[in-house]
Amino acid sequence: SYLYFGSNYPEYNVTLTMRQECLNTSQMVLNRIYYLQNPKNCSTARKLICGHMGAGMGASLHHWVYCLNYAYYTNRTMLLDISKWQYLQNVQVSDGVKDFQQYFLPISKCSYTNQDKKIAVTWNNRTIMDSTDSNKTPQVIRLTHIGILYRDSKEVPGTAHYAMPKEIFYNTIKYKYKPMVWWFGFLAKYLIRPNNHLRRFIDLSRMIFQFKSPIVGLHIRRTDKVQEAKLYNIDQYMKKVNEYFNGLEKRNITIKRRVFVTTDQPSLISKLKHKYKEYQFIHPPSRQLKAGTYTTRYSARNLKYFLRDVFLLAECDYLVVTMSSNVGRLAYELHEVIYSQTKSRHFTSLDLDYSIFGHVPSGGPWIMQAKQDCYSNMTEGIDL
Repeated sequence: SYLYFGSNYPEYNVTLTMRQECLNTSQMVLNRIYYLQNPKNCSTARKLICGHMGAGMGASLHHWVYCLNYAYYTNRTMLLDISKWQYLQNVQVSDGVKDFQQYFLPISKCSYTNQDKKIAVTWNNRTIMDSTDSNKTPQVIRLTHIGILYRDSKEVPGTAHYAMPKEIFYNTIKYKYKPMVWWFGFLAKYLIRPNNHLRRFIDLSRMIFQFKSPIVGLHIRRTDKVQEAKLYNIDQYMKKVNEYFNGLEKRNITIKRRVFVTTDQPSLISKLKHKYKEYQFIHPPSRQLKAGTYTTRYSARNLKYFLRDVFLLAECDYLVVTMSSNVGRLAYELHEVIYSQTKSRHFTSLDLDYSIFGHVPSGGPWIMQAKQDCYSNMTEGIDL
C-alpha cells in the first residue's frame, strides 16, 4: 500500500543493523522494479506509457519519475514514448541522440509498440485508472504531464499527493533524513542508469578533474532562470560554502576547501577563482559548461556533459544550489541514493526549499529527520 503524507510520524530508535536494513530495502525496491519492468509477456502486460513534457533533461526526468512512481503503485510496466523527446535526433536539433540506449541502459525488456499506441487510454479518472484490478482498468494507460491534468480536470493520480510505498517509508525513515527524496532519487537513478559508454566518460572525468571528497557541489543556474526565478551573485553562493567548511573546522577537521562548480555561465568560474583564492575550484572545461544553454542543450554531446555534471554534483558531500531548478532538486535526490549519509540536511538552497516535482500538496508535515544514516561505498560510484 501507499502512504499519503499529511500527519506526524513517530520517532524511531536506531540500531546497529541500520546499514544492512538500508541495503535490504534498496534491493527489495530494485527487485520489485525489475519484476514490473520485465513481465513474462510484453503483449499482455498492463502498461503505462510516459511521454515527453517539452523541457530540459531535469524536468523531463522528473516527469518520467512521476510516471514510474505511478506504474509501481498500479502494478504496470512503464514504457517511454520518446518520439518527441527534445534530445532525440531531428526533434529539436539534428545532432541529438539516436535513441535512449545511446547513454542509458534499457528500462524494460518490452518496447513501446504501434499496438500500445493504438489502444492506450489517456488517464482521466482516479477512481477507475488508479485501480489495480485488471478487469476494471484499460490494459494500456498514457499518463500526461501533471500540470496538464490538474489544469484540465483538477484531478490527478493518487500518487501525486506526496505518496510513496508505506512499507518502504517506514523502513527508510529509520536511516534517511527525507525518505521521499530517497524514494524519488531511487526511481530517477533507475531510469538513467548509465551504459558502459557514459559510465566510462564519468569515471574518466572524475579522474581528470581530480574529483575527491570532501567537496561541496555548487550549481549556478542562469539562462532561463533570468525569467523564472531570482538570480543570486557568487558571494551569496560562497557564503553558504564558507559556512559548511567553517563548520568542519570547528570540529577540528582541517582539509582543502574544494568546490565542484557547474554553471551555464562559464565567466563565473574565473570570477570565483579570482575572488576566492583559498579555494580549489574543480569544474568542466568552459566549452562543456555551455551544455545548459538554450542553443546547445539538446545535442547528444551536451546531454552527455549534463549527465556527467549531475552525477558528480550528486557525489559531493554537500550541495549549494537553487531548488527552483530541476537540476538542483535532481542532484539532491540522487545524492540521497548515491551518498546515503543523511543525518542532517545535506544542501542549502538560496531560494526555495526542496519540493517534489509533479505533486499536489496535501497539507501537513511529510518530512521526518532520521537518526542514523545508511552508509554506501563511494567507490561503487553510480551503480544501482
